[in-house]
Amino acid sequence: MITGLPSLWRPKQQRPEPESFDREMELTEHLAELRTRIIRCIIYGTIGMAVAWFYYPSLYALLIRPIETIRSQAEWSFIFTSFLEPFFVRLQVTAVAGIILAFPLISLEAWGFIAPALTRTERRAVFFVAPLCVFLFVAGVGSTLFVLPAAVRWFLGFLPDETRLMQKVNDYVLFLAKSCLGFGVVFQLPVVLLFLGKIGIVNSSFLIRYWRQAIVLAAGASAMITPSADAFTMMAMTAPLLVLYALSIVLVRFVERAEAKAAALMDEE
Repeated sequence: MITGLPSLWRPKQQRPEPESFDREMELTEHLAELRTRIIRCIIYGTIGMAVAWFYYPSLYALLIRPIETIRSQAEWSFIFTSFLEPFFVRLQVTAVAGIILAFPLISLEAWGFIAPALTRTERRAVFFVAPLCVFLFVAGVGSTLFVLPAAVRWFLGFLPDETRLMQKVNDYVLFLAKSCLGFGVVFQLPVVLLFLGKIGIVNSSFLIRYWRQAIVLAAGASAMITPSADAFTMMAMTAPLLVLYALSIVLVRFVERAEAKAAALMDEE
């Protein structure tokens, strides 16, 4: 290895630990750790982008599939308005796809940065929710590709008769790619609430009590995350958010009952 070039994955030399495992880190150590993990995330995203660039024809075919299904409903064609657009469409789509592909590793880096600041109980919660985090992200991306054909057909229902749709490739493809990323992020809601419930910050009673506020927050989050400003897309994201909120309540209650049962068994012993 080149001298002076720090290894981002080399294990740190272990210094003598104090009696308490959960010692406080110095600010400089936190910043160094954060810098290292950010660089790793950039590397993961770059590798994912390179893979997506190589498989771009397949990605493009996947993204245009929703509009391909409605050829009998409307006459349409894709257009480019600049000779630069094909390159930048490919660049932006592969950037979004790279983040999606690298998300499992990026999430591990995020949990790894948070873990030293947690207690032993809280670290056990991380091991419980981290796999769920990746699963829900994949489910969010997959559900987007499943729902979007119906959304495209709904929008085209407003197309007047005897008209031809001239769709800009940049607008359509990036809308779908950003929707996939947005839904993947939104599907992390149960992970966040489950983690907060696992470490005792929230409980199922709290989540039930503030369901009205949750609806308002879900609508606001959908307005910020959706790649377009239309009401249909916002509602399409708000509805899953509310379903995920209800699922979070069930998961938090399940964890509460499991912990209560474990505590009762310990008391009997």
